[in-house]
Amino acid sequence: MQRQTFIVLHVIAIVITIGSMLTGFRIAIISQDWLAPISALIPQGAVHSWHLGFSVGLTLLVAVFIGYTIWAPFRSYPSIYHKLINYLGYISISLVILSGWAVWANFYSHEARSIHQIAMWLMVSYFILHAWVYILQKGRGVFAAILPKRLKMAHISAMLCLVVLGGFVHTLTLNASHQLDVHTIADTTFIEIDGQGTEPQWQDADTFTVTTIGGANFENGSTDVSIKALANQFESYFLISWQDNSKSTNHLPLLKTPTGWQVQENGFYRFDERTFYEDKFAVMLSDGCEAAGDKTYYSGDKPLKNKPKNWHGKGYHASLDGKVRDLWHWKAVRTNDMYLADDNFIGPPSEHLKGKRRYSAGYQADGKESGAYVMNWQWYSAKGISPKRLPEKMQSHQAVLPWFGSTPYQSAQDTYPIGTFLPSVLYRSNRFEGDRADVRARGLWHDGRWTLELVRKHNTHSKYDVPLQTGTCMWVSAFDHAQIAHTRHIQAIKLRYSL
Repeated sequence: MQRQTFIVLHVIAIVITIGSMLTGFRIAIISQDWLAPISALIPQGAVHSWHLGFSVGLTLLVAVFIGYTIWAPFRSYPSIYHKLINYLGYISISLVILSGWAVWANFYSHEARSIHQIAMWLMVSYFILHAWVYILQKGRGVFAAILPKRLKMAHISAMLCLVVLGGFVHTLTLNASHQLDVHTIADTTFIEIDGQGTEPQWQDADTFTVTTIGGANFENGSTDVSIKALANQFESYFLISWQDNSKSTNHLPLLKTPTGWQVQENGFYRFDERTFYEDKFAVMLSDGCEAAGDKTYYSGDKPLKNKPKNWHGKGYHASLDGKVRDLWHWKAVRTNDMYLADDNFIGPPSEHLKGKRRYSAGYQADGKESGAYVMNWQWYSAKGISPKRLPEKMQSHQAVLPWFGSTPYQSAQDTYPIGTFLPSVLYRSNRFEGDRADVRARGLWHDGRWTLELVRKHNTHSKYDVPLQTGTCMWVSAFDHAQIAHTRHIQAIKLRYSL
């Protein structure tokens, strides 16, 4: 009975651990390109929820295993080799579990993530070393040797109880959240959206700090994000600050070469630029608080059925449950001088327009009445482009080309010398008008740190916006001159108003 119980526990542990490994590899590919060759071998889609579920199962199983070992110890006489391999398994699984929950809880997330990855590779080594002797000894009969001959009713009942308990704990962990208290201010208090946050009301507001991980170009791929919130009767204000050692306002510049104008890029062709790009920051809001963006991220190169593959292999943002999530996207070049954040949303996957290279699934912009920024080229090609407009007077370090103050491109007027840089962002007007302009914002970089102020009405009554109220959940992401490779965190930040 004891031997069969241990065999049952081992088999379940193998299944859960393999599931955890496979989903963990998919999550790791998001920020670790060197794992891309195994992409076709691992699952894709909403893997974060599955990974958390396997984590719950593995944690409960280890607790049951320890408890059963104390209650009814199973005596065996393994070889020295097996003892060493077993110790490797105990250490690696313990580290995987502890570090994984530390990442989930935002407890030393960066350090815990590094330990989690090292422990995972130790666990892979354990599986290989633990299995190869049995395979050599038993050959084809290895599965008959390790699988139980039959399951007793006690085993079936115990497994059902473990599944029910695991499902309950999984639900709790999926919906766990941090809390951000929103400080109340008078309606007459003036908060200037200037990216400085010098008003005394900000000093009285509580600060919540979340460690975000997995982003490109940040030191160790991580940056701590500090958040404060104020609210009067009509609007909510946010003061957000994060470490970024370099101010990046170099957005896909156009370079004059002997063969014509070329876009300076190092990944833009596959929509994953990480060199010639601007700093950005994103805030997502939802009335649901499920971990990893409230079920809006689907990883892999083709995670959505009947939709095209993505070029970068990292996945899509989309809402498959019929709800809309709000997304504020501040951009250091394209929106900062507008004193706006681009008001976007995540909705159902859009239709794929033939002839359009990039498909963005559910990530879309709110509607606008006027105003826009566009790219300053007719058609993109990695071999070269033709600008839409040329400046009437070239200025040094010019990040944006205004519509007024520029003229339509004509080859006869293209007398700029080789080596000249031209902005790739073309303003049609100074700002958006309409639904897309609901979020006022301004960011300032100073001494290795961005400070960003944002404000929006509590309720815009737009079908693309989520009301700001107690219970609204928030996620934040920082981009260090990267197009899509942003930092992230697992648990939502739940707003609590005292109005």
